[in-house]
Amino acid sequence: MKYPLFITQHGELRRESNALIFSGELVKRPIPLAQINEIHCLARVSLTSGAIDLLSEKGIPVHFYTTRGDYKGPFINDASPRGKLHLSQAEHYLNPEKRLYLAKEIVEGIQNTMAFVLSRWGVNPVKLNSVTVDGESVEEIMGKEAELWSHFYRYFGEAIEVDDFRRTRRPPEDEVNALISYANAVTYGLAFSSSVKAGLDPSIGFLHAVNDRRHSLPLDLADIFKPLYVFSTVKAMLKTNGLKSSDFSKKGKAVYLSREGKRKLLSALTDTLRRTVYYKPWKRSMSYRFMMDYEARRLKRHLLGRGKYKAFRPWWR
Repeated sequence: MKYPLFITQHGELRRESNALIFSGELVKRPIPLAQINEIHCLARVSLTSGAIDLLSEKGIPVHFYTTRGDYKGPFINDASPRGKLHLSQAEHYLNPEKRLYLAKEIVEGIQNTMAFVLSRWGVNPVKLNSVTVDGESVEEIMGKEAELWSHFYRYFGEAIEVDDFRRTRRPPEDEVNALISYANAVTYGLAFSSSVKAGLDPSIGFLHAVNDRRHSLPLDLADIFKPLYVFSTVKAMLKTNGLKSSDFSKKGKAVYLSREGKRKLLSALTDTLRRTVYYKPWKRSMSYRFMMDYEARRLKRHLLGRGKYKAFRPWWR
C-alpha cells in the first residue's frame, strides 16, 4: 500500500537521475516514490523543474501549507479528459433535488462516523444519534450538520476529560484546538487528493456551496472522515501524555504547534492512516487512508449513473 509523505523541514525537492531527493538544512535523503501516493509540504519547500517533471510522470500530487498549517494549494499535473464527469458533477450541483440528496448522504456519513468513533471510546452518544438528518434545503441540512458537531464536541470533551471543551479556530486558543486545527488542514489536503484521483472537480461540492475561497468538495469529504482521522488521533496523543509545553507556541491568545509538535502529530496521524481493517466484499484489508479514496470513487459512480451513493458507515467493531 502507498501512503502520504509529510515534510516538516524547510528544504528543496529535486531530481537526481531517476530519484527524487529532499535536501534540508540538516538532512539529505531520497524519497521512496514507490511507497508514496502524495506529498504534503508543511514547511517552506521548493520544487526544481526536474522534481516537477518526475512527480508529473509518477502522478504524485504535492500539497502546500503555511507554517501554521493553513492549506495553500496543490501541484497536480492532471491532463486526463474528464469533461463528461465534470459536466455531470455540475449538473448534480445545479439540480436542487440531486444536490439535496447528496448533501443529506454526506451529513449522514458524518453522523455515522461520529457515532462509531464515540462508541469506540465507550461513549453512548444519545443526543447525537437522536438528530434526524432531514430538511427541504441544503441550508437546513447544514444546520443539522452544525447540530451534530455541537454534540460531538461536547462528547469529545468528556472523552478527553476537559470540562466545557469549546472548539476555537482562526486562531486556536489552546493546545487541543491547535492539534485539531492542524490535523483538519492536513485532512483537507488528503480529501483534495482523493477528489482528484477519482477524477472529480474539487471546486464543486454538494454540502458546501461553491465559492471563490476554498474548494468545496474536499470540505465535504474531509468532514466525513475527521472523526476517524483527526479526533481519534488527537485523543490517542492526549492519552499517551507524550506532548510537552515545548510542542506548542503562543502568540497572544493564539496557540500553534512548534516544529516538534507538528512532527509528533503527523507521526500519530500517519499511524492512523495506515491502520487497516478487513473488507469482506474484497476479501482483503483496507487502510483508513484508502477509505476516503473509495468514498470519492463511489461518489463518482453515482454522478455517472453507475450506482447510488450511500453514506460511509464504518463496518468493523
